[in-house]
Amino acid sequence: MLFKTEKNWKEFLSIEDEETLNEILRKTAKHRGAYKNSDEIKLAQLWCALIELKRENVALYKKIKKMEFFFNGMIERIKKEITEEKDIIKDLEKF
Repeated sequence: MLFKTEKNWKEFLSIEDEETLNEILRKTAKHRGAYKNSDEIKLAQLWCALIELKRENVALYKKIKKMEFFFNGMIERIKKEITEEKDIIKDLEKF
């Protein structure tokens, strides 16, 4: 072969997946100083991407926990109101 053609595997991804990958790569670029000093740059870059994904995961987990706390509080208040209403109805029926 006279000319070396480089295959770009990203071309075979869906548009959404390619955009997602590019977003991860942009976030991973924050760690460029670390992975550029590695003997295995590509592998180090993957680990840095994993760090970024873990950060996103932790942030989402915290948000879900806050929402869960909020909804559990709402459910408890609703249960309390229903119980109070039932008690009022029972008291009125006895009257």
